[in-house]
Amino acid sequence: MPKSTKIPPSEWEIMEILWGESPLSAAEIFERMPPDTSWTVKTVRGFLDRLMQREAVSRRKIHGKYVFEPLARRADCLRQESRSFLDRFFKGNSISMIAHFLEEDRLGDEDLKRLQNMLAKNNLRPSEERREE
Repeated sequence: MPKSTKIPPSEWEIMEILWGESPLSAAEIFERMPPDTSWTVKTVRGFLDRLMQREAVSRRKIHGKYVFEPLARRADCLRQESRSFLDRFFKGNSISMIAHFLEEDRLGDEDLKRLQNMLAKNNLRPSEERREE
């Protein structure tokens, strides 16, 4: 991302559409919104204006109509949101966050297996990783 960009939930919905497909006009973004959204095309344009001010999207003219493309990468925005969440609710302690979610939500067998695989993968020492490659 060009600069630190906090994207509110409503604008995140627009970004998800643009990350999946772009360039799109405001009307095309509106057409791809969930059917239960009470927004109008004008609302979408307002959010796009704010996203441009944040340098999260760019706008250009193609065949006489303005289209929008993401400047901010989804992975970067997700990393920033995750860090913000972790800092705000768990004082930056990822173990506390993981413990909280494990206590609140029972994991199924597949989820447990996936978690065990991630833990095993992250516990490898750098010298062991090089030998396996």
